Amino acid sequence: MAAESLHHHFVLPGQVLATSLSESEGGFLRGHGTYIELVPDESGADQNDDEMMGGDIKQQGGMAGTSKKKKKNAGWGSDKKSTIMQMEDDNDATTDKHDENDERNDLPRGPQRLIASVAGTVERVNKLISVIPLSPSIYTGQVGDLIVGRIVGVGGSRWKVSLSCSAPSASASNGSMKEGQLPLSGVNLPGGVQRIRTSEDVLAMRNLFREGDLLTCEVQQVQKDGTLILHTRSLRYGKLDNGVLITVPPSLVGRRKNHFVTLKGLSPQNNDAMETDSEDGEGDVDVYLGLNGGIWIQRTIPSEWENAIRADQDERAPLAETLQKLRHRHANTRVLPSMRESIARVRNSIECLRLVHCQITPDSIETVARASLDEGVRISDMLLPEMVIKLTEGTRQ
Repeated sequence: MAAESLHHHFVLPGQVLATSLSESEGGFLRGHGTYIELVPDESGADQNDDEMMGGDIKQQGGMAGTSKKKKKNAGWGSDKKSTIMQMEDDNDATTDKHDENDERNDLPRGPQRLIASVAGTVERVNKLISVIPLSPSIYTGQVGDLIVGRIVGVGGSRWKVSLSCSAPSASASNGSMKEGQLPLSGVNLPGGVQRIRTSEDVLAMRNLFREGDLLTCEVQQVQKDGTLILHTRSLRYGKLDNGVLITVPPSLVGRRKNHFVTLKGLSPQNNDAMETDSEDGEGDVDVYLGLNGGIWIQRTIPSEWENAIRADQDERAPLAETLQKLRHRHANTRVLPSMRESIARVRNSIECLRLVHCQITPDSIETVARASLDEGVRISDMLLPEMVIKLTEGTRQ
């Protein structure tokens, strides 16, 4: 077996994954994304072909003799229809024998090799070896997945959400693009009010989300046809503003316990001063890792904003109302140039990982961003080919 060291490795179509030296060894089982290639034996193959041809001739001769015998012994009440039916029965029986012989002849014999039929990563469970294909346009959702999507349609008491984060005009021309559905019952009403949705709520759907809006949501249900039913009832989910969106292949974003992460102190002045906690969270960046390949980057909302809002409102005000005011202030407050540089640095760090096909995790993003700060690399130079290799060296060790 040669598959011990292939677990989670990247392979190309045609690459040998495992080898079995004999028929009785049984070293592997074929999974999806693979096929078995036999080492042909020319002399044995010729002999088997001759035997198969001889068997076909004998079976055909026996079938003909049987039909003639049946026709010869036919009595006064027999007619041509009964003779044809008898011949069809004999043909069916002979065909079954042919199928059984073909199945026996198709069984793997001799040395075998397991070959990858797609480009992807190798997954092995005991003897079962499979190749998980890597495709930037295909995402298979699971219940509980975090999605960063874009609204592409409103109507029928639901929103259509593009899972590829493409613009509405692009989604209209791409019929193969997968879309999710966000029902009106799956969103929070303004102020966190809990009540049954009415026809007035249907008419005011565009006040919540309209075409082109970006949002974070969660997969609530996967239907039999693969359609994803989404929801934003958690206070963490909702509309996204004042940030940067970057799309990567979904296979590069793995499932984690928490997909809302904060990268602290990524501004150059904080890095030079070696400070762990910067004033007012300067340089802190929030990253939302969507499992569909959409990654949202924005500034971290300062704690002073929340304290100021709580001081101005009633102590018994619901948390949903406070978060709604925080999002409104975040959407209408200009991002400072220093914070824009931190967001752009994180964005280019993710792009570097995408170019070298590395897994995108909070640790790998921070490693590339820190390396660019330590080397004094300008943000505009981070995507140069030589810089991409140099900055991602720490993630490929």
